[in-house]
Amino acid sequence: MSNYGTTNAAPAGARDQEFHALLNNIQANDTFYGRTKVHVSTHRKRYFALWFLALVTAVSAVVGLHYYHHLHKDHTPPSGDEGKIVEGLLESLRPPSVCQSDRSYPVAILLSIFLGEFGVDRFYLGYIFTALLKLATVGGFGIWYIIDIVLIILGTLPDHNGCRLVAP
Repeated sequence: MSNYGTTNAAPAGARDQEFHALLNNIQANDTFYGRTKVHVSTHRKRYFALWFLALVTAVSAVVGLHYYHHLHKDHTPPSGDEGKIVEGLLESLRPPSVCQSDRSYPVAILLSIFLGEFGVDRFYLGYIFTALLKLATVGGFGIWYIIDIVLIILGTLPDHNGCRLVAP
């Protein structure tokens, strides 16, 4: 008489080893390089998204700081009659004078990049209600976080009074 549920295909010991390997998730390549390769290939989309986010953040910071530096650079007009004409043109092109905030531009950028997902940058600028919304949605599901970084870098997001942030 044979035992109920057994087959003659493989010995019982071989099947136990196979099930043990499957249950403990043991892979054929147990080296560090093999595990790393399997991990990276499994999560390659996440790694791509993280590197892409880092690239977008770095590029927007560089472009924004270049734009900010170019915008706030002092232009000295030539002297004489040409200087008066150029000065008049520059005066007409300059935006009207705006109040300056007591909040710092570099601090706002750093807070936006590192803690913007939790609305800390909005709390710093004085936007309490939108900061709470940003905190509740974890940076507006990542979209609001990136938009705020770009807005602060370009200098288009003032503080809660509408005053321009102060550069060092």
